[in-house]
Amino acid sequence: MTVVEIVCCVAVVGALIGCAAAHQRIRTLVARLGDLAKLDDLRAMAAAADPAERLRPVEEALRRMGDALAHLPAPVEAKDLLPVQERLEQLARQVQELRLHIDELRAQSPNAPIVPIAPGSRLLRALEERGFESVHILGELTNEEGHDPHRVPVEARRAGMSFKGYVTVEDGRLVEVALKPLTEIFP
Repeated sequence: MTVVEIVCCVAVVGALIGCAAAHQRIRTLVARLGDLAKLDDLRAMAAAADPAERLRPVEEALRRMGDALAHLPAPVEAKDLLPVQERLEQLARQVQELRLHIDELRAQSPNAPIVPIAPGSRLLRALEERGFESVHILGELTNEEGHDPHRVPVEARRAGMSFKGYVTVEDGRLVEVALKPLTEIFP
C-alpha cells in the first residue's frame, strides 16, 4: 500500500466516524423533538378542553358554600336587642320604684313591726352595690348575730364576666369579698 492509499483509508475511516457521530446526534435531536411534540400535543389538548369541564369543581365548591351560607341564621343586630333592652330598663325602673315605695312606707310608720330579713338579702344587696349581678350564694348563711366570721362560696356576674370565690360574713355584714373572674381561675 502506498501512502496515498493509506491517507485515503484514514480519510474514509474519519468520514465514517464523523458520519456515525452525526447520525448519533441526529437520533438524539429526533428523540428530543418527539418529546417536544408530545408536550405540544398535551398543550393543544388542554387548550382544546372544554373550559366548563375545567371549572366544574370550582363551581361545585362555590355552590356548596352558597348553600351553607343560606342555612346560616341571620346575624343579630343592635336593633334586634332594642325591645329586650327597653324591657330590662322598664323592670329596673319598677324595682327602683318599689324600693322607694317600701322606704316611704317604713318612714311613714316607724312603729310598724320589723320583718326579719333573710340572711342572704343583706349579702345580695351589698354585692349588688359593688356592681355584681346574678348573685348565687352556694353555701349556708346563718341568721344569728355575734357569729364568728365565716366564708361563704358565691358565684356572680359583673360587666358580663362570671366571677367565683368567697365572701366573708361577720354579724350578718359583708366583711370581705374575694371573687375572681373565671378567666383567672381557668385560663
